[in-house]
Amino acid sequence: MEIISTLKKIVGPDRVSTSDSICLSYSFNCFLGRDIVRKPDIVVMAETTEQVSEILKAANKYNVTITPKGAVGAAGTGGPLKGGILLDLALMDKIDLIDTTNMKAVAEAGCSFFKLSQELFKKGLMLPTAPYGPGPSVAASAITPVNAFGETKYGPNINLVEGFEVVLPSGETIRVGSMAYADSDFGPYYRYITGPDLVGLFTKSNGAFGIVTKIAYRCLHRPKHWAFHTYYWPLDRIRDATEALVASIAIEVFDIHLMDRWRFEMEPGPILPDDCEFALQFIVNAENEQELHGKEQTVKDICGTHGGIYLPGHAEDFYSQWPPPLIGLRRPTTLPSASTLPTKIPRRHIYLFDELIFPASRLPEVYAKIMETCKKYGFWDIPHHVAFSGFPMNHQVITAPIGIALDDSDPYLVERFHKCQGEFREWFGKKGGTFQYRLPPMVPDFVWTNQLGVYNLLKSIKALLDPNNILSPGTFELGGV
Repeated sequence: MEIISTLKKIVGPDRVSTSDSICLSYSFNCFLGRDIVRKPDIVVMAETTEQVSEILKAANKYNVTITPKGAVGAAGTGGPLKGGILLDLALMDKIDLIDTTNMKAVAEAGCSFFKLSQELFKKGLMLPTAPYGPGPSVAASAITPVNAFGETKYGPNINLVEGFEVVLPSGETIRVGSMAYADSDFGPYYRYITGPDLVGLFTKSNGAFGIVTKIAYRCLHRPKHWAFHTYYWPLDRIRDATEALVASIAIEVFDIHLMDRWRFEMEPGPILPDDCEFALQFIVNAENEQELHGKEQTVKDICGTHGGIYLPGHAEDFYSQWPPPLIGLRRPTTLPSASTLPTKIPRRHIYLFDELIFPASRLPEVYAKIMETCKKYGFWDIPHHVAFSGFPMNHQVITAPIGIALDDSDPYLVERFHKCQGEFREWFGKKGGTFQYRLPPMVPDFVWTNQLGVYNLLKSIKALLDPNNILSPGTFELGGV
């Protein structure tokens, strides 16, 4: 009762709740199954960085765990693992800065990526890397981070992140990267400030090291001319498709999306040819028509050299399904489309494997293992066929979510699902593959080994900076840094 009273004094009585119905509404993860329910004890909504700081200080005083929450996107998200306070940042949704001259933007943590991208679009700028609808926030997009459209040319979302304002576990507020100079005359103009780059400490951290309250992005100029093309390959020519993919990444066209046949069939669209197993969908952009035609010809030459077959109409139809950060369309969609799911409830689309990240050149090997593992556990044929969707990056890397629609009320099916997932994870992890969406502790043991390495690195850094204030095991207190 004491901490509830304290929290109400910080944010107001209407923004603190212990109601069962409200707490339960924050508890589910739509992609991890109905049995995984993480219910908070208290839900709090903050509106300012100062309130977040005071909430963390109160949580420390009363020894209550606290979990920040953005919004729910393609990966889904649930409540806290250990109860305590769930801090909803949805009210922190203001855009503080759009600098069209220096092509920078600063927004509060709860501002949706959709909202920011639309405001930038109106001013001739863009942030193209989010594939989802209007929900997820700019902060969640940076610390998860997002892998999606435009990264063939610009890289993943974290490549565009230049600064953070963060409230550390102690309640202390810090600014790193360009945000360190946010209040100066020059403003937040460059990520790599005088001194070490601490932005990377918070990107891809999933919020483990502090609560992000503001984020600075490097924005992109929005070209005037766009074109869409699709080329496909049969299953026995996956190596040709891979060679075309690698060559296309190297020239940094705006975007390439690799999909297999079953991912195509999740969306309404033109009928596929019988021999189409893999398709590369291209977005090409340019400042004038002459440049656009030249880039289109380059893509055509690459795909033609490697045996690709042109498939008109598919790329135009597919990209029109996605929301507007790309070229200003305003119609968000769901994934998958409702028409593809069986009518019998309960059914849902989930990730069979974690979103996989691996060298694009190793696509044939990874895809063959996916097929082998899925066939072993009965997930390669109707009604449980998996769908491969790949987002190549300009690092010659591809990130790929593997989707499947399952009835999670069937315990035998769920058991097979986890065995299939575990077996592939073990193989993929030993190969050196990395993962995207799934958060600890729902990851293989070797991921924890990497986390321990990060912890030991931080411990060494802090010892150098302050020998009398070394981190104790299990503590992430970065105030000294």
